[in-house]
Amino acid sequence: MKPIFVVRNFIVLFISFISFTSCVLANQFENLYQGNIIVENQSEQQLKELALQQVLIKVSGNSQVNILDESQQLLTKTQSLLSQFGYRNIEDNRYFMAVFDPSKINQALKEMRQPVWGETRPRTLVWLIVDSDSERKLISDTMINSDQDDVLSFVLKSTQQERGISLHFPLMDLDDNLAVSLFDISGRFFDQIAKASERYDASLFIVANLKQKDEKTWDLQWELVYNTPQSKKNEIVASEQLHGEKSVILTSMTNKIADYYADQYAILATDTEKFSQSIYISGISSLQQHEKLNQVLSGILAIASYEVVSVDVKQVKVNVKVNGGINSFENALNIQTNLQLDASQSERFHFNWR
Repeated sequence: MKPIFVVRNFIVLFISFISFTSCVLANQFENLYQGNIIVENQSEQQLKELALQQVLIKVSGNSQVNILDESQQLLTKTQSLLSQFGYRNIEDNRYFMAVFDPSKINQALKEMRQPVWGETRPRTLVWLIVDSDSERKLISDTMINSDQDDVLSFVLKSTQQERGISLHFPLMDLDDNLAVSLFDISGRFFDQIAKASERYDASLFIVANLKQKDEKTWDLQWELVYNTPQSKKNEIVASEQLHGEKSVILTSMTNKIADYYADQYAILATDTEKFSQSIYISGISSLQQHEKLNQVLSGILAIASYEVVSVDVKQVKVNVKVNGGINSFENALNIQTNLQLDASQSERFHFNWR
């Protein structure tokens, strides 16, 4: 029996290692202040500058930020902005990875009169049908991670990394197959798709059809849909119809989604006095929930500072100093998974904790 015991333990350890490795790989590119550049024939100084340019785009949300004269001048100070850098082999590619000082990057963008887009980056679920000459299929998480479609996987992964957004694909297991069909996606039955998206905790989802026209040309139609938590109504907030090479139109889609999010959540800091706003949260009943609330509020860039002014069995009242405009502040609150807007209240900024 001993050999069997050893083998079983080896299998458990091996599976654990694979799971850990997958997790590590998934988290390699999540730092907004880290530039990740595939190494080709660049010098190390060129790699550092390319990494800085990537970070400026991710943190500002402005894909054109690097054409500014101020950005070109900032490249001469690349070394002073660096915290650490190194090389790593990931999925058959050699990457140069450079981490920059967040406070210095934020200050540089502020001096350039550019917005700063913090951690408020919505989780977006993608329902994508690919219709090629050979088959018609709904893309799953497994297909993306196994690179069954090299162009599709590479473009979506690389553009996400460059823009700092997070696109997720459904598992397409039994639950998904029972909840939604190809007909629902093609027919844009948003209510059904929104219901299927609930298991992924995604109030924002993309519905898309990618159809092959000939060997090099594809059509792409997509909509970004926001399912309002309190009313359960679906609103198309961005959309496109594109025609061209697969890599080009997929890149355009991902960039336009990133542009939309940056417009909603990036903060243009000013030196003017910040205005105050009170928010109310019901359903906080434990120390752990209070600690989590502090984490949520601390992570919202639109909140310059906050103070918990009252706590009782019904609700918590928090006074906040707001960075930027009221719309960015409200948008940031509305996509927090722990905060659900209380539709029964006539005034704004009343939330239930969940």
